[in-house]
Amino acid sequence: MDRNRFAWSLSVYYSALFLIIGLMLPYLPLWIESRGLSPTQISVILTIPMVVRLGAIPVMTFLADRMPARQVALLIYSVAAATLLFVFHLTEGFWVIAAAVAVVAVFLTPLLPITEAVAMRGARLYALDYGRIRLWGSLSFIAANIIGGAVVARGGGAGALLALNAAAVLTAIAAFALPRREPASDDAPVAAQKPVRGNMRELYGLLRQPRFAAVLIGSGLIQSSHGMFYAFGTIGWVEQGISPSTVGFLWATGVLVEVCLFAVAARIVATLGIGGLFAAGAIAAVLRWSLMVAEWPVAVYFPIQALHALTFGATHLATMNYLTREAPDHHAGSAQGLFFTLYGLMTGTATLAAGPLFRTFGSGGYAAMAIWAGAGGLILLVTLRPRRT
Repeated sequence: MDRNRFAWSLSVYYSALFLIIGLMLPYLPLWIESRGLSPTQISVILTIPMVVRLGAIPVMTFLADRMPARQVALLIYSVAAATLLFVFHLTEGFWVIAAAVAVVAVFLTPLLPITEAVAMRGARLYALDYGRIRLWGSLSFIAANIIGGAVVARGGGAGALLALNAAAVLTAIAAFALPRREPASDDAPVAAQKPVRGNMRELYGLLRQPRFAAVLIGSGLIQSSHGMFYAFGTIGWVEQGISPSTVGFLWATGVLVEVCLFAVAARIVATLGIGGLFAAGAIAAVLRWSLMVAEWPVAVYFPIQALHALTFGATHLATMNYLTREAPDHHAGSAQGLFFTLYGLMTGTATLAAGPLFRTFGSGGYAAMAIWAGAGGLILLVTLRPRRT
């Protein structure tokens, strides 16, 4: 397999996939709200993908590991998700919307963990910088935030859904460009054979290792502390009188700084190590959500958003490198699936709590997210501290 083809095709796929994510996170809540649902109903519906992924991701990533190449799974799941997203236009009422979201989540939620597994393995085999491939997804996320803000300003929630449909179709098209076979030792600079296929018992044996499980839980707590922001960040800002276009730029700011981190990912990982990255992510998360408790002038939110480079970016880099180091190659996709499943469980809990928190305390509910992230940081501190000999 050609090294350059692998890099560019995966970069394009990341870009397309993150168009979906960059539209869905900030603007799907607005579309749901436009259907006349309450904050509690919105939080319940946004929790559904996190619940569905508890079963969907382990099964779908395990099936992907059993296919001739994980890229084949990406193609099948991408086409299915793009097709099913058009059903959203026909939905009315809480239960119908909830059912549609659940079905789409079966195919949409496994895409990122499988892509991460393909990227991390390919980066190792081809001696590529994972961060420089992954950053194209973040750049695309920024574009989606800005474009989505403009679309919502003109077309409201209905416009956001049309943009989401277009992004899903582009993702399905990009999946066709992915190589259909795994890299092998004869065309990669680092010798490694095509992975053998493991079994589910071996996979879940990883979770029985206390250190491995604790790291995933700690990381998941930090990442899932974004739950309230993802659910009600946009709604809260709009209620403050901030325009949808400005909200798009606020979202984009956080990811732009994240892109800068990914551009130097190899050096950052080598300098700080996995433990240092986790520490930076946890400290920044506690600070970020503590600051979000108050309502600030618009200008103040931009540096607060810049902390996303650490709260998400540093934590993500640490997690991906830890999984690559600890998980066997033939379970790369499934190990990613385990993490994303735990992350989904925690994010679902945080998102479900976000509705009542936002309704009762408004932005004061972010204090709970600061405590949530702090708990994750403490778990990682205890788990990863140097052992005495």
